[in-house]
Amino acid sequence: MYVTLIITFILILLVTIFGLQNGMPLEVKFLFWNLKTSLITVVFGSSLVGALIVAILTLPKLTAKHFREKKLKKQLDQVGQIARPTPTTPPTSSSPSGNTDSKDSSASA
Repeated sequence: MYVTLIITFILILLVTIFGLQNGMPLEVKFLFWNLKTSLITVVFGSSLVGALIVAILTLPKLTAKHFREKKLKKQLDQVGQIARPTPTTPPTSSSPSGNTDSKDSSASA
């Protein structure tokens, strides 16, 4: 995740530097429109439109992943409840000498 964030930050920084260094006026012609603007506006606008397109195209995949993870977590919780043994009290060993050590007391004599 951090690698993606760092790469995104570097790309935004490069686009900003490019736009600031090339701020000359520009005439944009698209179909029937003529628009006079600066190059920085065109660069930022194009970058924004590209980012929106990528976000829109990845949204269904991210949504499906979220719901699948939610479903799997619910199934995992159900399996965990079934597999979890019921808590019982451990059997107590009553030793006549009161020694709870696991060594045999008769072997040391």
